[in-house]
Amino acid sequence: MGRKLLIEFPGRNYSCDKPLLYYCGKVFAARDYDVIKLDYNYRLKGDKNNISELIEEAKAIVLKQLDKVDFGEYEDIVFVSKSMGCALAGFMEQHYKIRARHIYLTPVDAGLKYMQRGKCIVVSGKEDTILDSRKLKIYCVEQDIPLKQFEEVGHSLEHAEDMNKTFAILMVIIRLFKEF
Repeated sequence: MGRKLLIEFPGRNYSCDKPLLYYCGKVFAARDYDVIKLDYNYRLKGDKNNISELIEEAKAIVLKQLDKVDFGEYEDIVFVSKSMGCALAGFMEQHYKIRARHIYLTPVDAGLKYMQRGKCIVVSGKEDTILDSRKLKIYCVEQDIPLKQFEEVGHSLEHAEDMNKTFAILMVIIRLFKEF
């Protein structure tokens, strides 16, 4: 059986050490995936409120980190991405001309064009202010992409007042990782 690879693409203020990506890495490592945790946030110099600018700036940093990967060694490649990482993951798949499966966590508008039926799932909060949840739902329905949207949470997928609800959401998402 061939090797398997998971690459984690963090968000603007969401590193690979935060719960969603941390536990995703644990789930896939337990299934014998090699795990690469990308790191670019602390290197970004642009306006932290200009996501498009940050995505463009991060591309060069990510390319340097991924240029040493021999994607041909892997029979299954999974990209899990959070926020602006969703656009970076889609771009990298096209750049390296590979076929990856994707878990998009709270995507941004620039990531929509990369989402394709049959090779991804999308998770978001219905109160997301970065990408309108209605727009995301319409896009996913039109493209026949599985979408899991959580009530009462925004872009962080955390409930502002009830940590038990946050933990319940995290458990649902971990189950999604296990089933993917």
